[in-house]
Amino acid sequence: MQIGLNLFSVFKELNDDYFGTLEKVAEMGYKNIELITLNFANGKRYSDTFTISAIKQKFNELGLHAFAAHEGVPPGQSIMDNDWDKIIAENAELECKSIVFPMAFISGQEDTLQTAQHLNIIGEKCKEAGISFYYHNHAHEFKRVGEKSLFDLLVENTNPEFVKFELDLVWAIRGGYNPLSLLEKLGSRCDLIHQKDLGKHVILVNLFSAMNGEEDPNPMKLYTEYVKPTDFVNLGTGIVNFEETYKKLSELGFIRYAIVENEGQIVDKFTSIKSDLNVMEETIHGLVK
Repeated sequence: MQIGLNLFSVFKELNDDYFGTLEKVAEMGYKNIELITLNFANGKRYSDTFTISAIKQKFNELGLHAFAAHEGVPPGQSIMDNDWDKIIAENAELECKSIVFPMAFISGQEDTLQTAQHLNIIGEKCKEAGISFYYHNHAHEFKRVGEKSLFDLLVENTNPEFVKFELDLVWAIRGGYNPLSLLEKLGSRCDLIHQKDLGKHVILVNLFSAMNGEEDPNPMKLYTEYVKPTDFVNLGTGIVNFEETYKKLSELGFIRYAIVENEGQIVDKFTSIKSDLNVMEETIHGLVK
């Protein structure tokens, strides 16, 4: 198991200074990075500002390995609205071997099944290009429809040959599920995980409990009304039991990358991600080879 950093952790810094931020990430000691490909300040892809060859050269200079990239669509757009041929070609040129779809704004059975079909289509395209394709969860996918969750429907209706899963452990907890149990069920379909930490001050960890049974077709309501930026804290300072978690992950044996994602509102993100890296290294040392 290797440690990675999802660059969403420093997206504001990337907006202002893409290459300078990459330099600081490397200085912190990170070797493996999961890319975000969009400048959230102007809505442009970084590849529209810099050439792919220049980006790749910078990675090589800094000793950074881009093992995966998050490639999504804004709320209200179809997954299929993306130019997936271009996206796949760019990631192939960067030698980025995994593409992760970060969030589908699903709320019920019908749109979840349609999303599963779209994920299969994109996943097949990726496989043809030698790239693995993943779906990344938040909390809303754990909404229950009858006896199953929307996440269950995605897993059951996507082709394992084309679609894998990147499990965000804390978002799963916030959806009311035990992430380690989910990993046992997913098996080798999930070899990437996201690691964040949730503050001990958060009273209602399960967001569906926070909604008190209220039904709303808009999945973003969870994040706009019930999730606070201050919910997330530096690794090792919140509710996650890292020793217990990573002992279990070591026993499972199929996780390739444990990926830091620091979503907290901290004054200095570089200090935070350095602290996060220290926690991950201390936790994994001796447990995971």
